[in-house]
Amino acid sequence: MIEQMRERIIIQKSSTEKDGNGNHAAVWTDYYKCSAYVNNLSGKEYWAAAEVNAQDELVFIIRYCKKVSVLTSDRYRILFRGSIYNISFVDNVQYTNKTLKLRAAKAAR
Repeated sequence: MIEQMRERIIIQKSSTEKDGNGNHAAVWTDYYKCSAYVNNLSGKEYWAAAEVNAQDELVFIIRYCKKVSVLTSDRYRILFRGSIYNISFVDNVQYTNKTLKLRAAKAAR
């Protein structure tokens, strides 16, 4: 699997900052850059996504490390080939702390 991790991705983290008027705004900053195996959904995952018109979802598999062990679907997103992907599911594959499987949907612009 590691030899198939050929795509470069950037994981971004959301934080909240105040502007000059005191309004809160979400700000995305680069958190972690890594290589990933990227694939379309397949089998059961694809058909479940098709039922809710979510065919723009991809699976990203990355190597596990302490920095990515904190990833959640609400505070992190992925930049891949110029597009933004919102993470919907984070899976520590078989709880082995070797790979993380991230399911993410392309964000509408």
